[in-house]
Amino acid sequence: MMLMVRLFVSLGLLAALVSTPATALTYYSEQNLPFNGVDEQGHSGGFSVELLRLMWQELGQDEAQIQFLPWSQAWYLLTQQPDAVLLTTARTLPRAHHLQWVCPISRSRIVLMARADHLPQIRHRADLLTLKIGAMQADVGEQLLLNRGMPPTQLMTVPRMDLVVRQLLLSRTDLVAGNETMLRYQIRQLGYPAQQFVTVAVLAEQDNCFAFNPAVDPAEVALLQQALDKVRQGPAFQALQTRYKEMLNQTADDALPNIE
Repeated sequence: MMLMVRLFVSLGLLAALVSTPATALTYYSEQNLPFNGVDEQGHSGGFSVELLRLMWQELGQDEAQIQFLPWSQAWYLLTQQPDAVLLTTARTLPRAHHLQWVCPISRSRIVLMARADHLPQIRHRADLLTLKIGAMQADVGEQLLLNRGMPPTQLMTVPRMDLVVRQLLLSRTDLVAGNETMLRYQIRQLGYPAQQFVTVAVLAEQDNCFAFNPAVDPAEVALLQQALDKVRQGPAFQALQTRYKEMLNQTADDALPNIE
């Protein structure tokens, strides 16, 4: 009898360890709807935030606080703080080996966008060298351009995506670089017709993910990956996709040049 009691206790402890991460994680995000952000009433939301809540429910965990910061600050904390998680983060090749990942939240194109009344002809990387390009500080758009040899002097970086769009509106830049969904969302929020802006080239197509500091216990990362995989197969995820379909939808255009 005593042996059975010990067995049940051991199994209970094992189940607790499997279902609950050993340490608390600190979640960071930028203000970049429709993926993640805080609305005018101060409520956090967006596709990635709601997906994360479904993952916590799947694991039977209480919701953790998400701290919303400028992207460059959140990115820095991700690389320096051993318990840090950042959403939503594009999983690029240069970033891939320096962080841990739970993927995919969604998939997006990282693009170059111009005003319809000022359309530079972009076919090759060299075509960018005479242009001013706006981007968000430490964002994937900026990093992809720098990784491909774009001189920093050609880039005009600002801390928020809405400011990236405003640069283009005010003709301070010839192009802007960034996640196409986020750029289009900011254009709508600023009240401008979508047809006034044209995607002229693709820098990359990437998975959007939850990024983890390398020091986070890999078992915790694996647990959240299992939760994401399970949630993506269920009806709640399908309902979430339906609600955000219009915001997240991107029209593929095979004719666009890819700037490698």
